[in-house]
Amino acid sequence: MSLKGGIENGSDGAGEGKARETSLSAVGISFALVSAICFSTLGIFASSLYGLGFSVPQTLAWRFTVASIFLWGALAARKVAHLSGPRRQEGFQTAGKAERPGERARAFRNLLLLALFGFSPQAGLYFLTVKLLAPGITSLLLYLYPAFVLLLSAIFLRKKASVGQILALSMSVIGCMITFFTPGNYPLIGLILAVLVALAYGGYLVVGEKVFAGFDSLFSTAVIMTVAGLVYWAWLVAARLPIKTPAGVQEWLLIAGIALIATALPITTLFAAMKRAGAANTSLISTIEPVATVLLSGIFLGERLTGNRIVGGLFIIAGVIALRLFSRKIA
Repeated sequence: MSLKGGIENGSDGAGEGKARETSLSAVGISFALVSAICFSTLGIFASSLYGLGFSVPQTLAWRFTVASIFLWGALAARKVAHLSGPRRQEGFQTAGKAERPGERARAFRNLLLLALFGFSPQAGLYFLTVKLLAPGITSLLLYLYPAFVLLLSAIFLRKKASVGQILALSMSVIGCMITFFTPGNYPLIGLILAVLVALAYGGYLVVGEKVFAGFDSLFSTAVIMTVAGLVYWAWLVAARLPIKTPAGVQEWLLIAGIALIATALPITTLFAAMKRAGAANTSLISTIEPVATVLLSGIFLGERLTGNRIVGGLFIIAGVIALRLFSRKIA
């Protein structure tokens, strides 16, 4: 799916699009921070499940399936409670415009394509990269994605990076280098794959900024989780891999944790942040994730909090503060 094809529908008009591009409200920042902090728990839950014998595809299949069940249940409960907006039908938002014939169908098609070819491959590719490279260098290369978001936005959406965005990107890259870089000989294929994952994720966010604008965040997340779950169950069946069912309270709690805390909540708030702050600002704020990961790993996994991690974390936090201070705000 091309960038132009993916953003054909779901646009809110030039005026509102410009407001989203330049504004950075406290609500948008809050959603992005919640998303990043929750995403930072993913490695902890995944490591625990791997230690109990779950493979990568098994973990991902259960992760997305349980998340989708929870999200569809939340949508049903909200509908029963009459909390849906009067113009919201099956998650579609018209943003005050009259619906054109077939508009909802085209927008929903774009959402499905984004779920199938944008989101679903990301999870598997990231874990494949970790198998080829050390986690530190993988994280460093992955967090190049905000740079790709800014670049792709400039090329395809004609959005010029602001001073705050450039400052935030520079400081986050420095912070990630200080935090994660370790010298060593790394396979070229692993380095290339890591950069491609970052590029693909950046493209996914740029396309998603327009696609998600036409949908309720909870609905978008439910659809994407459902598609991703089907993809990884299909992988297990097609590859004739064993299907491991969680057994006991501990395994079910870990599955629930990775599905809800590390998946449903952060992805829903990520989409909500993108609708309020734009893909570029959201991606830059999300670089706070490795800071939270380092802190949580120290608390729950006993990993040492070294000086370079503290300094790197301070650079990343300073970048987020710079983004807020130098961003233009539109009422």
